Amino acid sequence: MTVQPDADRFLERFRAFGARPDVARYLALFHPDATLFDSGMERPITVPEIPEHIEGILKLAPDFRMTPERWRLRGVTIFVEAHNQATLGDRRVEWPSVYVIDLRGDQVIRGRRYYDRRPLVSRVFPGIRSDAPATPDLDLELLGWAGDGALRFLEWRARGSVGGKPIAFGIAERLDHGAARTYFDTLALSPP
Repeated sequence: MTVQPDADRFLERFRAFGARPDVARYLALFHPDATLFDSGMERPITVPEIPEHIEGILKLAPDFRMTPERWRLRGVTIFVEAHNQATLGDRRVEWPSVYVIDLRGDQVIRGRRYYDRRPLVSRVFPGIRSDAPATPDLDLELLGWAGDGALRFLEWRARGSVGGKPIAFGIAERLDHGAARTYFDTLALSPP
């Protein structure tokens, strides 16, 4: 039996977590069989690993806040564009992200967040270079989408090479009345 997504209830709980982040509130968003994949992870993590993951984030940025701004649902997949803010080191930073979430009822069964880690990591490790090389052989595969004529989100898998080495990474894209915004982790593309 397929459990229909309850996007309204999920968004209510997701907003509550973003306004007052804590481990219990975050963990309650996930179905027991869920996986979570974030930029920089070697593999998706499972529910028993999620508390340590979010504890690490909240320890690094205890004043982290996330505010959902736009979303679209198609089938069981909801795309949520959010505004994030936190203090890293001694500086206040803000960054956008897109969460791509497959829902089972009002719980996450698959979660993936797209954002650029390079500017954030450079706050903690100033030696990170800000330039990223071009990938002229980039190949894109559409994984999913949700939206309408005014606002559409797309999720892509990208493959190519940098300096002769193969790379693969995910991309989320927002199309808003024809204007595009792309979310992906450029840190993996940055030269050492």
